[in-house]
Amino acid sequence: MRESWIDKSDRVIRDDIVSIAKEKTGLTNFKSTGVLRGFLEVIAAVVFFIYKTAINPIYSNATIDGATGVFLSFWGLALGVVRKSDNKAAGNFTGHSYGEGNVPAGSWIVVAGTELRYKVTAKTAFTAGSDFTIPVEAEFSGSDYNIGSGMPLLITRVVAGLDSVTVSENWQSVLGENTEEDDGYRERIKNRWRSQTLGDTKETYKFYAEAVAGVRAAKIIRTPRGPGSTDVIIASVAGLPTPELLANVEAALYGHELMGFDVQVKAPDVTTITVALEFAGEADEADIALIAEAYVHDLGIGGRFALKDLYALYEPLGLATVEIISPSRDVQAGEAAVITAVIDVVKVGQ
Repeated sequence: MRESWIDKSDRVIRDDIVSIAKEKTGLTNFKSTGVLRGFLEVIAAVVFFIYKTAINPIYSNATIDGATGVFLSFWGLALGVVRKSDNKAAGNFTGHSYGEGNVPAGSWIVVAGTELRYKVTAKTAFTAGSDFTIPVEAEFSGSDYNIGSGMPLLITRVVAGLDSVTVSENWQSVLGENTEEDDGYRERIKNRWRSQTLGDTKETYKFYAEAVAGVRAAKIIRTPRGPGSTDVIIASVAGLPTPELLANVEAALYGHELMGFDVQVKAPDVTTITVALEFAGEADEADIALIAEAYVHDLGIGGRFALKDLYALYEPLGLATVEIISPSRDVQAGEAAVITAVIDVVKVGQ
């Protein structure tokens, strides 16, 4: 018999209970059709239910490495590390007019070929032949709404005098963020614990930098400028970090007295590639482009663009064909660099 029924199957628990019954009663006849066997089956089912619904979840969440969800949040709160919450992207799209009119509040603007929608938050009047800003907020929270310039937009209602709506380079005033996932949150909790040690440690810089809203990841690099010289490289939840975000990180490090040495907070270097794809199947070019864009974004600082990994992301779509024309081989970013991409997608058939 096992010493523990933690993470054991119902069959294992049942066989152990039968063994216990034989040992304690001296009986050996527990046929499947007998009354005693039926009684033991009921006991085994109840015990398995208790382990499955109560004991196993508590046991598996008893360590930081095993904890998930709300249990992991409890671990974080014990060390003062709050899970980052989700947030809706917001900012201003650019309208182009041929006549006079207004865009009603509550109108929806969509990224063509996708399910991404943005609501116009205020009635916006415009004059003929003008370019004007349209305040918008994402329908839902998440980093998927941090779209880049040039994405095709469509307004879902007819607006007299309005020719088109476009996305400018710096359209966002608020970044869209996802609720922090368990793996990243768990690593921040561990870095908080490591940061409690005395000394100039990478974990300390990483913890306080990544606690700043809008920071997706921080990489700590020792430099040859002199003793204690350190670069804190910041990756934003959307594109490259703004000067404001870098200043916020620097202020956070100063606030925790971590800037006594030569510590510089920097944006990453940029390795730009062209991701050119051709595909055939029941999908829109915009959806194919967003998958590639999200893949490149998630590579992070010092990431590697691997062709096989991007191909794997398209497998669930069941496309007839998909071919990555460019790049022709894997691309490795430098230690302090991120990869950005110009996405070019061509649909060649159904």
